Amino acid sequence: MATDPVVRRLLAPPRRPAGRKLAMRRSATLRESLLLAFARTIRYARAVARRAAAEPVESVHEYRKSVRRVRAVVSLLRPALGKKTARGFSRELRRAFAETGALRDADVLLASLRLVPPGNDPERAEIESVLERESGEDGDEARRALEKGSEILQPLPAALRVVLPETFSMEDLDRGLTRSARRVRATLERAIETRADADFHEWRKRVKELRYQVEMLASSGSPALRRREKRLSALAEDLGETTDLILLEAALQARIARGVLPDAPGLTGAIHSTIAERSRELLLRGQEMFAPPAGDFAREVLAERG
Repeated sequence: MATDPVVRRLLAPPRRPAGRKLAMRRSATLRESLLLAFARTIRYARAVARRAAAEPVESVHEYRKSVRRVRAVVSLLRPALGKKTARGFSRELRRAFAETGALRDADVLLASLRLVPPGNDPERAEIESVLERESGEDGDEARRALEKGSEILQPLPAALRVVLPETFSMEDLDRGLTRSARRVRATLERAIETRADADFHEWRKRVKELRYQVEMLASSGSPALRRREKRLSALAEDLGETTDLILLEAALQARIARGVLPDAPGLTGAIHSTIAERSRELLLRGQEMFAPPAGDFAREVLAERG
């Protein structure tokens, strides 16, 4: 017997909100599809901002990811927009992002601590308790920060529509992807050479940027491109966990130095060892994934999009 339509809707899994991920439409021109993807993600970020008072942690997290996605679009379009125009958009997006960092960091410290395997660290329970107190988000603070950022985002879709050339083509897309892949390779090589936390973090940012660009193209691409996007996504997520551990290590050292937390050599040593082990593995994965020249990478992505 056929199920009642109302029952089917209630039993169906929830739909992913439009704009949560970058998505292009095959039914539109390349230029129009890019503009719509940008605008939908801005709308989603602004919708998330309106929920900040009630859901501060989730709202800040989703808002920041959305702003990163639209920053990745601007970076992809930079060769077509020109350096000056692209910098103007990037400056506004940084402003929309600026006041959310501290809100996000408090929650991340506790989550990162729980990634570290337990060991000979008797101070861990006390440290975790302090971080739990710190991670309680202030709904009013989150609301104010996201409300301000939302106002900055509001005019950007219309502005991009004005400045993106009507002649935007696959050649422009190729140039943008090649630039992004080249930046990933350059920061990867730098991170391998220096093994510095700052350089590792910069590589992570470039990987995430490229991942979001491929996410957008994969939304209307082939199964091969969707598989590529999943591999990039997995790398970006693992890089994010490792850079969060780096943030945790620095935060604990600063609090221990100020006497806010007890000295915990067992725990801080375990964190440092975890970072070193994960970093080595991720750098090796990066070398394998980004071995092809940047131009070849871009052409492969566009060929897989079809």
